[in-house]
Amino acid sequence: MASGSSSPAQTSNLQFAELQEFIEHEANLLDEQRFDEWLELFAEDGFYWVPARPGQESPLTHVSLFYDDKSTLKIRVERLKHPNIHSQTPPSKTVRLVSNFKLAPQTGDPAERLVTSKFVLLEDRPGVERRLFGGRYTHRLRGGPGGLRIVSKRVDLTNCDQFFPSLTQPF
Repeated sequence: MASGSSSPAQTSNLQFAELQEFIEHEANLLDEQRFDEWLELFAEDGFYWVPARPGQESPLTHVSLFYDDKSTLKIRVERLKHPNIHSQTPPSKTVRLVSNFKLAPQTGDPAERLVTSKFVLLEDRPGVERRLFGGRYTHRLRGGPGGLRIVSKRVDLTNCDQFFPSLTQPF
């Protein structure tokens, strides 16, 4: 499995299929609402970012739809799991399709790899209009003794600069 053990030296030789499997596993965890397990995929120094405008270069110079480090991701997960979360009553059912995986050339830390992909997210909730999101993922993944971890996950929505009522589901 992609989250299996690998050393940093082995990471520079990670197989493309292993990286792809890891990202698909992440999407499945989100679809199955296994948010605690999703959170554990992030490195301690990892972050999750959804820019609010096309081509945004930094989460620090412009407002973002989401910008969470590991500690704020923990808070987000606790809210998602709360039985009385108003924005998820009833809970969403989601399906994520991820494709067009591309591995960036190796640069910098040999324990890290950059993988881009495209996604479509379908979100259904009874009594609420179906929502469809699409865009590009950029995952920076790091291998280590505990397996692969997400150092950064950037989600570039095709319509990131539009109005979104109640975004609660992670992309």
